[in-house]
Amino acid sequence: MKDLKKRLITGSAIFVVFISVILLTLKVHWAFFDAFVAFVAIVAAIEMCNAIGKKFPRPILVVVILAVVIGYSAFIIAQTVVNIGGITSFYCIMLLLCLITIIVSLCTKKINTNNVVATLFVMVYPVSLLMYLLGVNHLEGAFKANVILLIFLSSALTDTCAFFAGSIIKGPKLCPKISPNKTISGAIGGLVGGTLGGAILYFVSQTSVGAFLGMGSFGNLNLTLTCVHFLCMGLVCSIATQLGDLFASFIKRMVGIKDYSNMLPGHGGFMDRIDGLIVSGTIIYFYAAVLQLV
Repeated sequence: MKDLKKRLITGSAIFVVFISVILLTLKVHWAFFDAFVAFVAIVAAIEMCNAIGKKFPRPILVVVILAVVIGYSAFIIAQTVVNIGGITSFYCIMLLLCLITIIVSLCTKKINTNNVVATLFVMVYPVSLLMYLLGVNHLEGAFKANVILLIFLSSALTDTCAFFAGSIIKGPKLCPKISPNKTISGAIGGLVGGTLGGAILYFVSQTSVGAFLGMGSFGNLNLTLTCVHFLCMGLVCSIATQLGDLFASFIKRMVGIKDYSNMLPGHGGFMDRIDGLIVSGTIIYFYAAVLQLV
């Protein structure tokens, strides 16, 4: 009961933070979401470095932090000042840091190839994937509000519906070697929940509440096609969320830990809360970016 109370309190706090950041972003300034993503990227990177270091050569934390700080600086300059691809600029910085790290490893005995490989892994997962959430934040028009709200709502409903469906229906396990508690019924429930999130947001987008939040149709698409894309994004988001959750669980099993940290009482670490969001944000960004071009 004490653990459940702790989990509910922390979960409520996380919910309030998410809602606050989204509202401030949509109604005040995009910088709130950027700052939130950058903060989460740093904390998640630290947790991942600590986790990998428990069983494998330790990643070079300072290089990973520099990737976030300098990479974000390059992203925002490219995106807002010179109006070119922000994510491309981030990857240019990441590539430069990779080359510098490799060169340094050749000049000192304190850093070996395994440390470099571990560092590159963390720079890709979770850091570079989180950068796609920044890309979402800089989409144009109604795309921005639609996609930000969809990623967070569909991911949340995926986790919630998967938990309740798996707990009530039970049945065969989904991936017992990676995550013993996940069931096929839970995965199906998650797909329903994610798609439901897309349906809810479609209806909201056509109301005064949606207009207040900056939502609307995707470009020049009619209502039918807009509804189809909301549903498809919800489904895709749910699939990506569950895959992200499984991948994060796979890493935890490899290094022999239950949670990435204990920073969020009852919920583990930041990585434990955003593992699905990392992948779903990346996939949905590409979906929306292509849709915005056509």
